[in-house]
Amino acid sequence: MMQKYRADTSSPQSDGATVWHAKWWGGPSLAKIDNCRLANLVGDMRATVYVTGEADTWFSVPAVCRIRGCRVRGYVTSEDGDLVFRHCYY
Repeated sequence: MMQKYRADTSSPQSDGATVWHAKWWGGPSLAKIDNCRLANLVGDMRATVYVTGEADTWFSVPAVCRIRGCRVRGYVTSEDGDLVFRHCYY
């Protein structure tokens, strides 16, 4: 199971993805994104992306997804007003 945070509320994005947030006392926190665009992969690939930790910089949140059975680590960032996933090579 890759999901770390509960997903309480959802909202649609303009690109067709569904963004899920966990409700906390400090406000909503990003939990997962269904049908998220994988920005740096060819072919307009999409997957469910799960947030794995707190934001490590101002503009990125560590995340993970599964592509053809392989666990791929990366981060969620904003691109043209929508949240997208970018994989890392480590």
